[in-house]
Amino acid sequence: VCLSVCLSDVSLQVQSNDPSAFYRLVQKERELTFPFNVTEDGDILLTEELDREDKAMYILVVFAEDSYGNQVDPPLEVQVVVDDVNDNAPICEEELSVFEVQENEPTGSPVGHLMVHDADDDNTPNALLSYSLVSQTPSSVFTIDGISGRIQAKQMLQRRDATEYHLTVRVNDPGFSTECKVLIKVIDINNELPIFEMNDYGSHNLSEDTALGHTLLTVKATDADDPGTGSSRIEFHITAGNEDGVFAMETDDNGEGRLVVAKPLNYETASSYKLQIDARNPEPLVSGLEYSAESSAVVCVAISDVDEAPVFDMDILDVTVPEDTKEGATLLKIDAKDPEGKEILFKMEGDTKGWLEIDPATGEIKIKNKAVLDREAVEAFHFTVVAFEKANPELSSEREVSVRLLDVNDNVPKLTENQAFICVKKPQPIVLTALDADADPFGAPFTFSLAQGKKSPNWDLSAVDGTSAKLTLKKSPSEDKTFLIPINIKDNAGMGITQKFEVRVCNCTELGYCFTEPGVHAGVLGMPTTIGILAGTVGFIALVLIIAFHRIKKDNQKKSVLGETDAIL
Repeated sequence: VCLSVCLSDVSLQVQSNDPSAFYRLVQKERELTFPFNVTEDGDILLTEELDREDKAMYILVVFAEDSYGNQVDPPLEVQVVVDDVNDNAPICEEELSVFEVQENEPTGSPVGHLMVHDADDDNTPNALLSYSLVSQTPSSVFTIDGISGRIQAKQMLQRRDATEYHLTVRVNDPGFSTECKVLIKVIDINNELPIFEMNDYGSHNLSEDTALGHTLLTVKATDADDPGTGSSRIEFHITAGNEDGVFAMETDDNGEGRLVVAKPLNYETASSYKLQIDARNPEPLVSGLEYSAESSAVVCVAISDVDEAPVFDMDILDVTVPEDTKEGATLLKIDAKDPEGKEILFKMEGDTKGWLEIDPATGEIKIKNKAVLDREAVEAFHFTVVAFEKANPELSSEREVSVRLLDVNDNVPKLTENQAFICVKKPQPIVLTALDADADPFGAPFTFSLAQGKKSPNWDLSAVDGTSAKLTLKKSPSEDKTFLIPINIKDNAGMGITQKFEVRVCNCTELGYCFTEPGVHAGVLGMPTTIGILAGTVGFIALVLIIAFHRIKKDNQKKSVLGETDAIL
């Protein structure tokens, strides 16, 4: 169907085998618009204009039905292809197309390809484009291929003639035309060398304790290439004499470089340096041009010796030892040296437990005689080792030493209580709890057992959890009785001892405590006797206080009378 067909024109007619059939038209795809309709005679008509750029094909389905909506013929599928017409003008993909070309490029070198799009069908003449130059400023030095749109230079370009060119290109299809704007920049080539303002920066002195980042000197170079380009930008590099990387160059945007201290200086390692510094461009030089001696400079640096403090071989000192390490054993040996080779000594600070001692000459740290390490007292501790020059103790360095004690199974589980009572009438199980100061795997869970090695006729012992067990009375005695029960408790590693647990089985008061009749047990005082003794003691103390107070008062009265008599005489 051609785009130019009128809306009332008949595009297609369908005919059913049943002359009385009614026609219904639907679109196979789900689209928002459906610009077709079918008449009662089977004529398929357009209801609105078509646009191939929006949709190039429609698939229609025609149904022939009777008056009840029943199909009288199978559905008929119709494909409608929309033919293209030239209704779109060429469009420049960029409002301003920008290209760059280096100066001295050979004649005919491509500058760029102008990108233009036409929405019409690429397979028809409607999208066939042609290119032509309308204008170019400042001079006519470019051509454009009329078919491809490729721009070329007709001659070698020089920035001194012009740094940029403005072109207007007309693009035509068979019915429309468009003008595109083009900017061509001429890029400077790297045909000039960076040149130092001086090639020998002389000798300089630094002490070996100079701080990192210190600027020793500033160098400068210039480049005659176009400013602001990679051809004129200068970078500085140390290319000789800096094998240990002690120095570094920092470059700014003004053609200056700073020689700085990047690593600690060491007179004993290197007492002097002769550095070569090169000035380079990030852009490659033009073919045939090489960097010369004018792009290099030298500087000499002398390092002066400083009496430095001793230096430890390690920055971090961590030690792990079992807590049962014997006295006299070596914990660790501290290694340090003096940069100037002078004799050094060691001392130790911060050993709050007093467990350790250090050999001042060798730095060997040992466990003191009679010292017992105990992880249960302190799991980890820290102290400081100081290394200092024997001739000048003020020149010293220190390192912190961290010691962690490893647990050993040197503790057994112990009962938290060793006695209890049970009421005869209402016997309740006793919960036994044990504690072990050791850590896993030498602590809980514990194993509780009766130490007789066989079942007891009176008692039963069963576990409650990893640290507790339940002691149950199986058979009550006929009278008030005290039992001393041996209980064996072992830790998770199987280490333990047998402990005595005292249980009194007795008649209890209403408050749930053992009742003791007066006079039943020799040496045990009844409640009235206890109260009487207490009252007598309190009364005696009160009497002593009254007598003492009375005597003090009487002495004060005598002193007062003597004072009055002296006054009369």
